[in-house]
Amino acid sequence: MADVTYISPEIMMEGTLDVTSAKGSTVVLAGHFKGEMRAVDVKLETGSTFNGKIFAHSTEVGGKINGDIETKSLKLTSSARFEGSILTDELAIDVGAEVSGSISKLQKS
Repeated sequence: MADVTYISPEIMMEGTLDVTSAKGSTVVLAGHFKGEMRAVDVKLETGSTFNGKIFAHSTEVGGKINGDIETKSLKLTSSARFEGSILTDELAIDVGAEVSGSISKLQKS
């Protein structure tokens, strides 16, 4: 079973969160985070806020982000509000999501 780090709605965190060393690591943000986040999978729930940078294999956003995302696969749900830069291979944007900023494709190494 994958390891899950859950940040509940009443929590406000600031700093660097790196859970990439945990096999199958997943971060679920329901609260508020400012800083840098690294994980295999990241999910920002509706009502969450994030300011900073996300580095992940897959990311799903239902909350509000101001910052940068570098991820292989990104889904912005209808409740997503994004401002910043996106670097990804796969992008899905649901009707109702708001996106402002730049979108670029990941470069193959």
